[in-house]
Amino acid sequence: MEKALNENRKSELLPSEIKKIGLRLRAIRKGLGFGNSDLFAHYYELDRAQYGKYESGSQDLRITSLIKILDKIGYKLSEFFNEDYDKIEI
Repeated sequence: MEKALNENRKSELLPSEIKKIGLRLRAIRKGLGFGNSDLFAHYYELDRAQYGKYESGSQDLRITSLIKILDKIGYKLSEFFNEDYDKIEI
């Protein structure tokens, strides 16, 4: 229970940009036809639990982790951080 509370506090403190990155990842996943993040993570050989945290914006991610995910799905950073990213509102 205490661990869950600490995780909730941590996610509240994460910058809004981390949450935007998660929303962008979710939009890309759905655009690729995956309605479920678990199936997506399994298909692209990503850690299911970790990816889910990234997408929900509850876990900070390193730029190297983001690049690894984008590489697996065939995206460049410039494609990820484009006008679609700029339009995301929290």
